[in-house]
Amino acid sequence: MAVHLSSNQVHYLNIALMILSAGLAFSFPFETFLLAYAVLGPLHYLTEISWLHDKGYYTQGRHDYLFLVVVSGLVSIAFFGWAPAAPKGSAEFLTGTAFAGAFFFALLRNPAARWAALVPAALASFLFSSSMAGSAFLGLFLPTLVHVFIFTGMFILMGALRGRSFSGLISLLVFTLLAAGLLLWHPAHAGYRVGGYLRDSYGVLREDGTSSSPFIALNFYVMKTLHLHDFGNPKDLGAFVQGANDFLYQNPLALSFMAFTAFAYTYHYFNWFSKTSIIGWHEIPRRRALAILALWGISLALYAVNYSLGLRWLFFLSFTHVVLEFPLNQLTLLGIGKELRKWAFPSSLPVPARK
Repeated sequence: MAVHLSSNQVHYLNIALMILSAGLAFSFPFETFLLAYAVLGPLHYLTEISWLHDKGYYTQGRHDYLFLVVVSGLVSIAFFGWAPAAPKGSAEFLTGTAFAGAFFFALLRNPAARWAALVPAALASFLFSSSMAGSAFLGLFLPTLVHVFIFTGMFILMGALRGRSFSGLISLLVFTLLAAGLLLWHPAHAGYRVGGYLRDSYGVLREDGTSSSPFIALNFYVMKTLHLHDFGNPKDLGAFVQGANDFLYQNPLALSFMAFTAFAYTYHYFNWFSKTSIIGWHEIPRRRALAILALWGISLALYAVNYSLGLRWLFFLSFTHVVLEFPLNQLTLLGIGKELRKWAFPSSLPVPARK
């Protein structure tokens, strides 16, 4: 039988899960991330997509979600290089179009208006993704850290505001302080070493300009994009790649960023599973539950055999769950604005008529 917790109990449980996630991420940044991503990640994707399906994906049209699924498929094809003729930046453009289009899918009731709105959404995405900052946001930050950290923080804030919950605000404060501490404090991590299996699983940069995993590419490009480290002159490519790999696996600054990333992902998964009694994502038909468990078991087996194989198997599912959540993200952002307005301007609310 499921344990039914009150909203306050869920907030306090989440504070404990935040502290646990931060402690594990600080002590074992690479191990925590890889374990959480392989074990909790697949179950999270499957159960959230199932829940979103029952909620109609928070879109106005019954079949709007199919556009988002198609976008996820095209981005996956572009990501793995299965379409060599795909224009450069196509994945970023498609992601931006889905994110902007999700706003109209969530709000416009008229079907023709929703689909027509994809034209300005695509135009805005094209202009935004054409800039270096826009391309980095759509291709690097939005599907990863924005999804697991910013949107998670938004959901915590929305729950606290809607429930007028002091414990919810405290949980948001703890969430923010732990993340800031992991990012800004750079201890030497004396004695911490990343072994061969961890490097093989998390990935290394290669001399041909690629990487063996998108994980290590994320660390590298975040450091480079935010000018957190000068990786030097890439003219001597061998020395450049070796130096970059050594920095990303050994430098205290890089380890702090890794700890933050591990915390963000691990708590993102914990947060989802802690809300079972609040949103009831587990209340699904038996056949679907068995299918989810079977797919989860296959995913675990593939990760156990070869981490890269598991990652490739689940990339489409992982990215799809991110994109299918876009309408909910848009609605949550609007909801936060409305709730903050109620708090800031309570006198502007309608006054009930006297009898």
